[in-house]
Amino acid sequence: MTKILLIEDEEQHIALVRIRLESRGFKVEAARSGREGAEAAARQRPDLILLDFMLPDMGPEKAIRAIRAVPGAAKTPIVAFTALDRREIERRKLSRELAGMVPKPYEAEELMGEIERITKSRAL
Repeated sequence: MTKILLIEDEEQHIALVRIRLESRGFKVEAARSGREGAEAAARQRPDLILLDFMLPDMGPEKAIRAIRAVPGAAKTPIVAFTALDRREIERRKLSRELAGMVPKPYEAEELMGEIERITKSRAL
């Protein structure tokens, strides 16, 4: 079973994403801050990380660095789950660390399509 770590601070997004992903057979764990996300990545060894870029404790650059510093998570695919547009992500030079992006607000099929594309391409 593919394990997904959702790093998201908004409870309604956590609940909806969890329902959508678990109904498709994914195992979902959630963290509500960048610090909790890095700790969860160390404990859970997820196959994919869905990362909100607007976390209360750190920006996306710091969150990505914290995740990449976790032994075993240096190559874990990260999908941006964010209201930032692609131009801003490019301007901040974040795209090289990302396996994909799902813009908020999002459509359920867009979220599922991106996750399935990445998991299939990496044979998770």
